[in-house]
Amino acid sequence: MQRSSTDVTIRAVALGRGSLLALAEVPVEIKQPSDHAARPSVLLVEDDVFVSKLMATLVEEAGYRSVTIAEHGQIGDAIDRFDPKCIILDGEVGRTGRSRSWDDAAAIRRDHPALPVLMFTADADALAEERAGVSPRSREAGFVGAVPKPFIVEEFLATLRGAIQGKVSAGSDAVAIFPDPSGQSAADWARTDFFSTAIHELKTPLTVISGQLQRARKLTSKDPERGRAAMEIAQQQIERMNRLIAGLQDYLRLKSNAVSLEVATLDLRDAIAAAITRHEHAATARFRFDRPDVATCVRADSGRIAQILDNLLHNALKYSPPDVPIHVTVTISDGRAVVRVQDHGVGVPADERDRLFAPYFRTSRTRDIPGSGLGLHISRGLAEQQGGRLWLESSGDTGSTFALDLMLAT
Repeated sequence: MQRSSTDVTIRAVALGRGSLLALAEVPVEIKQPSDHAARPSVLLVEDDVFVSKLMATLVEEAGYRSVTIAEHGQIGDAIDRFDPKCIILDGEVGRTGRSRSWDDAAAIRRDHPALPVLMFTADADALAEERAGVSPRSREAGFVGAVPKPFIVEEFLATLRGAIQGKVSAGSDAVAIFPDPSGQSAADWARTDFFSTAIHELKTPLTVISGQLQRARKLTSKDPERGRAAMEIAQQQIERMNRLIAGLQDYLRLKSNAVSLEVATLDLRDAIAAAITRHEHAATARFRFDRPDVATCVRADSGRIAQILDNLLHNALKYSPPDVPIHVTVTISDGRAVVRVQDHGVGVPADERDRLFAPYFRTSRTRDIPGSGLGLHISRGLAEQQGGRLWLESSGDTGSTFALDLMLAT
C-alpha cells in the first residue's frame, strides 16, 4: 500500500477537575495510507499528551484513523466532524463524581445510540462498576467495554475491534453492590479523592511505559530504529514516574509533619546562582540575576531551598517561550529576604490563582504540558516549614512573578 505524509493540526481544549484548558494548536505529522480518509475513525478523549500519542500510534497501526481531543466539551463537534465508529473515553479519577465520563457516555448514548463508547480508566472501582453494568449510572452510560490503565496491547486492540464490529461480550449476571457516597463524610471523600488522584497520576506514565515496551518487543527484530524509539519513550516515562513518586513522598511527609531539615546559615545569593547554573543550558543565557552586593544570609536547609528554587526556575523555563529572559531578584526589608522569579510565560487565569498551590492542580493554560501539579504545593510547604512564605505575587497574559520570603539570619 502506497503511503504518504500529511501534516495535521489538531485544535483541542481540555477540561480537568473543574477548569477549562486554553486552546492549543499542535502540528502532528502522521504517516498515512492514501485511503486514510476512508478508514474507520476512532475518537480518543484523553488529556495526557503521552498517552494520547501512544494510543494514536496503536490505533493507526491497527488500520484505523485516529482522532484525539482533550476537551470533553468538544465531543459532540468531533462526532459530527469525524463520524467515528468508536469513542475511547478517558475514565474518572476516584468515585466522588467530579469526572464527567459517566455523564458524557450517557449523553453520547442519547444522541448517538448506535455509537459504541469504551471506558479508558486507571480506576479499578470504575472498571468493576462498568463491567458489572448494574449500577444506575453504568446502565445509563451504556459503555460497550472498558480498557484499563495500563493495558495489554493485544487485549486493547481486540476490545476496540469488537466494539467497532458490534461484537460486545455478554454482561455478567452477578450481583454487584457499590457504596453510597451520601453516607461518607466529606473528609473521607477528600482522602479517597487524593489517593485516587495519586494512583491515577502514577498509572498514566505506567500506561505509556507498558505500551511502548510491548511495541518495542514487537519492533526490535523487524524495525530496530522504531523499537529503540519506543524504548526511549518508555525510559522517559520511568523518569517521570520517579519524579511523581518523589513528589508524593514529599507531600505525605509534609502532611504528617515528618520533613527532616538540616538548618544552617547560607548565603541566598549563592543558592540562587547555583540553581541558575543547574538550569542554564541554552546557548544564550536565559536568566538575568540581579545579585545584591551584600551577603544575604538566611537560616534554612540548603537542600530544601535548592528544591524550591529548582521548582520555580524549572516552571519559569517550561511555561515561557524559548529565548525569552527570566528575571531573578533578591530584596531585603524588615529583616527578611524576598526572592522573586519573573517569567514572560502563559500566566495564570485570575479565577484559578486561589487554587494554584493545591495538590495536583494545574492551570488551564499548562495542562497540555507534562507535569504533576505537586511542585508548587510542596515548595510552599517546604518554605513554611522553614518560617518562610511562597506565593504568586502577580500574573497576567504576559507572565507571572513568584515570591519566596525567608527570614534573615541574625
